[in-house]
Amino acid sequence: MPKEEGHSAEAMFAMLAFSACSSSLLLINKLVIHYIPMPSFVSTAQFAVCTIFILGLRITGAAEVDGFEWEKVKPYLYYTIMFVCTIYCNMKALQYSNIETIIVFRSCVPLVVSQLDYLFLGRQLPSPASTGALLVLVVGAVGYVLSDAAFKLNGWNAYSWATAYFFIISVEMAYGKHIVGPHLKFKSLWGPTIYTNALAVLPMLAVGLLSSEASRADSAVWSGSTLLLLAVSCIIGTAISFFGWYCRSLVTATCYTVLGVANKMLTVLANLLLWDKHASPVGIACLLVCLAGATAYKQAPPRPDGTDIWLHSALQSPAARRTAAVGSAVLLLGGAGTAFVAGRQPQAGSTAVGVSAAPLAHPPPHPHREKLKAMRQRQGRANSTHSHRGRPGPHPHHPPSPLAPEARSVMEAAGGAERDRRGL
Repeated sequence: MPKEEGHSAEAMFAMLAFSACSSSLLLINKLVIHYIPMPSFVSTAQFAVCTIFILGLRITGAAEVDGFEWEKVKPYLYYTIMFVCTIYCNMKALQYSNIETIIVFRSCVPLVVSQLDYLFLGRQLPSPASTGALLVLVVGAVGYVLSDAAFKLNGWNAYSWATAYFFIISVEMAYGKHIVGPHLKFKSLWGPTIYTNALAVLPMLAVGLLSSEASRADSAVWSGSTLLLLAVSCIIGTAISFFGWYCRSLVTATCYTVLGVANKMLTVLANLLLWDKHASPVGIACLLVCLAGATAYKQAPPRPDGTDIWLHSALQSPAARRTAAVGSAVLLLGGAGTAFVAGRQPQAGSTAVGVSAAPLAHPPPHPHREKLKAMRQRQGRANSTHSHRGRPGPHPHHPPSPLAPEARSVMEAAGGAERDRRGL
């Protein structure tokens, strides 16, 4: 179980293992979702395989695994609810903006989590150097998205959903650190791992049903190689679940959040260097600034005994907890109602794509896309000439791509939010 927190050799190993699993899972998930455009189904399969594997460890006695006890299940149920809300807000935010917008909000999360660390998790405030490192992280992320012409926010809907995502994931990161603490007396970290995966199966299935994923089953490629990729993703998903909680138990919530942002920026940088041949030098430099800020951050030390601030003590009373629960419910219902009303108001010039009737932000034309379009037009004229000479021309309607770019970005967001649950 959790030992003394700090950047010890054990903590460094946990962070490296978690980062390696995160990068691998991102790559595998991209491949799997390309062939099986059903992210909720893929995530559900990963959760189910992880749960079955841990139950096998328990049955065979290969590891100490906690049973399902209500006192332990209840806090993880709250955590799972926040996880599902994060997925939904992430997908809705992407319908009105794009992934660059989410990166900006995500990079600001460590600033809030550092305050939650101080208020509720017994940590000191970050040092001036660490605060500067967090600000460098934010500045680098903002610089990156501003260098990308696709960055935009599309009115009230984008701001409301992105802000909801920002606050929910901030609380989720801090609460995740709390529920892995010694007060729940888990036998091993396989306990938190099986709890989060088992409790997430049904909510993730519900997300898939609400987004009509079943209608895309016919477009999936159910080949042996695809199923092999799915199996590999389930194995890596099990590993990242365990190492995620292992890492979280050894470092602060803020450090864990910074690690997640750094992993995300590192994968974006790798994507730019390997696949996007038109990445701007400014964008790459800003991503390097993000990584420098994440590297420079040092987690805050624990507060000395007896110096707990008043807010932490005050919120321990049952009355304060009830008030907080009622207030949270009112805010959630009010925000959902506002977003629902805003979502029913159509925006000029926007079209619905894929999983929802809400409009999606359209990315700017890509140079390769324009070249491909011109080539297709020339080919079409040539085929038309051949057709007039008596040769059969192509079908007037080319089969659509398996996944439109806008729909793909939304579905990859579901995978991204699922990785956020594990810390990526």
